[in-house]
Amino acid sequence: MKKFTVCLLIGAMAASMLTGCGGSNSKSENTQESKADDDLTKLTIMLNGSDSDAYMQGYRKVIENFNKTNDMGVIVESQNISNADYKTKLTTMMASDSEPDIIFTWELGYLENFVNGNKIVSLQKYLDEDEEWKNSFNDGTLEQLTYDNEVYGIPTQQCMAVMYYNTAIFDQYNLEVPTTYDEYVQVCDTLKENGITPVALASTADDAWLVSQYIQQLSDGIKGKEFYDSLRDGTGKWNDEAMVEAGKLFQEEVEKGYFEDGFTGVSREEAQLQFASGQTAMYFNGSWEVSNLDKTENAPEAENISCFAMPAVNTEYTANSVGSVDSSYAITKNCKNVDAAVELLKYWTSAEAAGILLYDYGRIPCTDFDMDESKLTPLCSQAIKVMGEQKVLTPWFDRVDTDLGNEFNNTTIGIANGDDVQESFDNLQNYVESKSK
Repeated sequence: MKKFTVCLLIGAMAASMLTGCGGSNSKSENTQESKADDDLTKLTIMLNGSDSDAYMQGYRKVIENFNKTNDMGVIVESQNISNADYKTKLTTMMASDSEPDIIFTWELGYLENFVNGNKIVSLQKYLDEDEEWKNSFNDGTLEQLTYDNEVYGIPTQQCMAVMYYNTAIFDQYNLEVPTTYDEYVQVCDTLKENGITPVALASTADDAWLVSQYIQQLSDGIKGKEFYDSLRDGTGKWNDEAMVEAGKLFQEEVEKGYFEDGFTGVSREEAQLQFASGQTAMYFNGSWEVSNLDKTENAPEAENISCFAMPAVNTEYTANSVGSVDSSYAITKNCKNVDAAVELLKYWTSAEAAGILLYDYGRIPCTDFDMDESKLTPLCSQAIKVMGEQKVLTPWFDRVDTDLGNEFNNTTIGIANGDDVQESFDNLQNYVESKSK
């Protein structure tokens, strides 16, 4: 057993193994069994994910456990919406004041929109009243969901962009995990020469964020966190040479056939399946895919899957990757019992729930956690190792600023389809400047 802590700074992550105990929320077992459902207050929670996502089973286990053991007189009912539809669904519900009691949310600018609209409950007093719970979160994680010095959301997991790879294919062609961008190019070229598609990457309109994630990853490795921060605070320009170089490198990869045929029309689920079934050597997505790729019914090649961090173009920016907190939850002003909703979030971030989600579903916790490495799958263990090696994590731009981030996503899809890179980023910069007038 050893303590697992990942400290997430604003725009940066540093990892270390520290001492201390995570927060917990124990309840007497089967408290609810003596009560009829009609006597219980029903709370609703909206989850982000599809039924095909293996981790959805873990989320339901957490909710079921809470329903059985809480003494708050409530029962929580869940609804899950696919990632492609989630933002539209939630925005529509918020506009019509029909949102559920508890919602999945992204951090930073995404949740801020609802906080500013007076749709979300501040959780600051609940954290202040429970110092053990507040202190259980890794450094910098609560800050991602803090507005005007008050916390409005609870992060339950952490994540980063990773490159999954098929170890059997790598071994067949004597390939090593690349540690530089030049080595990555050499790996892709060798695979192409042997008739193997190097990378599965989704890039439909619904999955535009995956292409922007790839280009953001390249720009992180070209000019680092300082450039990323300049885009966040408006002092930098989107048509900076670093972003243009990232776009051009990506377009060169497209032209060289590094991605699956017709990848601009391939969905996330299709790209995942192509990789999991051994049709491509690599797959670029996030650490949240561990649970899907670990399940043999979804991934016949699961025993051959591992992962690494996309190497930096310039070695001085090694271990600069895209990543942030993941699967955060907020309580809406519609909530019928805020105290009970808070208790659910306490249980969700407890050692018991974190263990369920980590060991069985590869969801990396946001809290200090006494980790039993023997219970980790090899892929999950590797994902944790890769995350722990990062010096900097830069959150996705569409989490920082929803409107601007979506424009960036759309711009990168245009580049994937052959739009001129310089002109594309000039147009994006013009859009940014027009907003500020």
